[in-house]
Amino acid sequence: MLSPQSLSESDRRLVAAWAADCADRVLPLFEREAPGDDRPRDAIARARAYARGELDSAGEIRRRFVAGRAAASV
Repeated sequence: MLSPQSLSESDRRLVAAWAADCADRVLPLFEREAPGDDRPRDAIARARAYARGELDSAGEIRRRFVAGRAAASV
């Protein structure tokens, strides 16, 4: 089995598009429980932008690291 590090950039983008499609299917369930929380919708939009080639991997990794540290302090 391939690890994420061994996937090509185009394969990573394909996986991101698939993940966004999967998340879109359950987004209404989340939004029903937390209507004011836009983080999942934003994450799906960013995954789609990455899949289209509008974002790069390194920038997204840095952004997620910063967001994760901020969430941990809450």
